Amino acid sequence: MIANPCLQAIVEAPSYKGEQLCPWTVADYKPFSRIQLYSEMTDWEVGLIFAQLVDYNSLHNEGNANDVLYRVIESKKLILPGGLQVRSTADKLIYPSCCCGLEEWREWLDFLATGRSPWLGHDPSPWIEMVNGFVRVWSDGGMDSKGRGFHLDFEQSTFKTELRKVQHDLSTFLIKIEDWANGIGFPEPNKLSSKFDECFAISHKWSKK
Repeated sequence: MIANPCLQAIVEAPSYKGEQLCPWTVADYKPFSRIQLYSEMTDWEVGLIFAQLVDYNSLHNEGNANDVLYRVIESKKLILPGGLQVRSTADKLIYPSCCCGLEEWREWLDFLATGRSPWLGHDPSPWIEMVNGFVRVWSDGGMDSKGRGFHLDFEQSTFKTELRKVQHDLSTFLIKIEDWANGIGFPEPNKLSSKFDECFAISHKWSKK
């Protein structure tokens, strides 16, 4: 067991070849690298998250920033590639794989009640189980029992604490959204953060089980 793992909410950076993703400035991240959502994000990182949001949901990016962001607000549903990653003090990482989305992050909460692993993607296929009172997160093997990779263990109380920290980080990201939207002159930043909150179920209460 590797000590002191933590949980972090992340979004996968978009892949593009120099073309303008959206009419605002974005941070320079390698394609498919991971952007952590938390209170210390820069405005350019928030801009990159929204560029990915627009691109991944196949929204039109023509027009000015207001035009594009109103399309975000008017969308019925929004998804993002990413989810929760596990990081240890030894820099061991278990991150959500292909086809896992941030919108599914609450499945980690459901695990506490059901014992059923959330969907964490494939190639590799991370998964979670309960072992001797510990929450064990495997880096692989969710779709093939022959390849489990390595694992990181949480005490149940620590796991619950980390999930609450994730929700707190996501809540602070909602504040960052409004700050960023204000900074680029969007007239209704609260509607933008409310739409993100609605689609990614950030403010909903969760069971204390």
